[in-house]
Amino acid sequence: MANGLLIGHDKEVTEWVRNSFRLFPMHLNRAIGVIGIDGSLVGAILFSNYNSVNVDLSYYGPKTVSLGVCRSIARIALGEFNAARVSAVTSKRNKRLIWGLQKVGFKIEGAQRCYYGHKDCTRNTGIRLVMFRDKIEAMAGLKATAQKAV
Repeated sequence: MANGLLIGHDKEVTEWVRNSFRLFPMHLNRAIGVIGIDGSLVGAILFSNYNSVNVDLSYYGPKTVSLGVCRSIARIALGEFNAARVSAVTSKRNKRLIWGLQKVGFKIEGAQRCYYGHKDCTRNTGIRLVMFRDKIEAMAGLKATAQKAV
């Protein structure tokens, strides 16, 4: 059975993420929960730093990402934020995730040194990835007919 989404409970989802992953409190534009088959929260999709063009994406929940969740993320980025780009940052050491994000349409935009800590080293370097509007629309399933016609 697939995971479901919990929409409209930003406060509860935010608290779950903060408690489960010991995050520093930050302003979020939207928090969406990922619900497991037993009805409990198993993941969270966080949108932050929206500036009318770009929105930052954070995802928490090991082994909970699916094609349906990815499509939902893309649809929310378009429907709620009208985003021209979605940005994500991950550890430079997380080669598998960087590869996976590139496989679904993200592009590496650059490295951010000292992103995860004060010491300038590989462990603390973040890699910023971005997905642009055409790829977001394709992920959301909005460009399927246009791509087939080409």
